[in-house]
Amino acid sequence: MTAKRRVADWLSDIVEWSNRLDRHLAGVTQEQFLASELLQDGASKCAEAIGVAAGELIKLDPGLDERHPDLQLRLAYLSRNRLSHGYYSLDREVLWSTVTKAIPMTVAAARKVIALGKEA
Repeated sequence: MTAKRRVADWLSDIVEWSNRLDRHLAGVTQEQFLASELLQDGASKCAEAIGVAAGELIKLDPGLDERHPDLQLRLAYLSRNRLSHGYYSLDREVLWSTVTKAIPMTVAAARKVIALGKEA
């Protein structure tokens, strides 16, 4: 039987998938990213996983996003849906912006909430 996951577990997933994303994109320029399907696919997978965790957090604690608006959970979840269901019309430049600007802000907020402890 699988143990029930807590807010802290999902927040930790956001941080871990961001760490993976950072490793994939280390030293990569926007031009390199836009030219590489491999990098785009890796970044997309990481962004989707972060969005799934965000969706689970919204279900588990609907007020978390309101108490910590920098988490941008709803935006992360909507991005996940767009990546998963709108893959055929994905704008690579929007993906680049998402993985280099929006996700780092969400992750910084997740780290703060984790540091606060007790599912702030």
